[in-house]
Amino acid sequence: MPKPSDTKPRYLLLREQLERDIGKGTYPVGSVFPTEAELTQTYQVSRHTVREATRTLAEGGLISKRAGFGTVVCAKQAPAPYVAALGTVDEFFKYTEATRLALHKSEYITADTVMAQTLGCARGSTWLLLHTQRLTLDNATAISFTQIYLRPVFAAIAQQIHGRHKSIFKMLEQDHQQRIAQVQQNIEAQLMPLKAAKLLGVPKNSPALHVRRAYLDAQGQLLAVSSNLYAASRFKLKTAWMVPKAPTRSKASQRGSL
Repeated sequence: MPKPSDTKPRYLLLREQLERDIGKGTYPVGSVFPTEAELTQTYQVSRHTVREATRTLAEGGLISKRAGFGTVVCAKQAPAPYVAALGTVDEFFKYTEATRLALHKSEYITADTVMAQTLGCARGSTWLLLHTQRLTLDNATAISFTQIYLRPVFAAIAQQIHGRHKSIFKMLEQDHQQRIAQVQQNIEAQLMPLKAAKLLGVPKNSPALHVRRAYLDAQGQLLAVSSNLYAASRFKLKTAWMVPKAPTRSKASQRGSL
């Protein structure tokens, strides 16, 4: 273990050392990672330091806890975060076409007061809820745990979510003649709940980015809502706004101001 510095806490130094050891094969991919007690003894640090270091390793996708196996080494180096540039609606649709969904479960639910306020739908309305995981097309990176709320009339969409499918929103437009005229987006930081943490292979209560998007038609009717939980270390959202140019003043008005 390197000596602590004024700029880095001990757990980050341990994390870097563990990354090097994983990278050079001391802990091979697929092998069971040492326990907290073993790491404490090997690196001569406290359990708290080990706990924080392994937490950040898990968030970065290098290790993961698996039921019945303990903690397993998943990769030799942390995957680069998926970067989505979502400055325009067109860019967003390109993003949905560059990724895919894996459907884990679907169910019909009735909106209670809390759900109605959260989604902006009518209390008592029925929705088809899809529990999915968004992946890169090569399945190399799990980007998000995504729950999609659809009106029951669009239930056939659930049958089309397999393989390299069309985006749900292209299905709405092409298969159901529902043109999306407006997308409302809400972004907030939160802690990763257990269900999402298991699917993404990150620790429960690790940092997460929650992005909720509502899709409306030209009449303002809510067609669908997606609730996306992104692991903080695996996703970056880039947005750019163009500042409108100031109106050009005529030469006459410029002379008049002198």
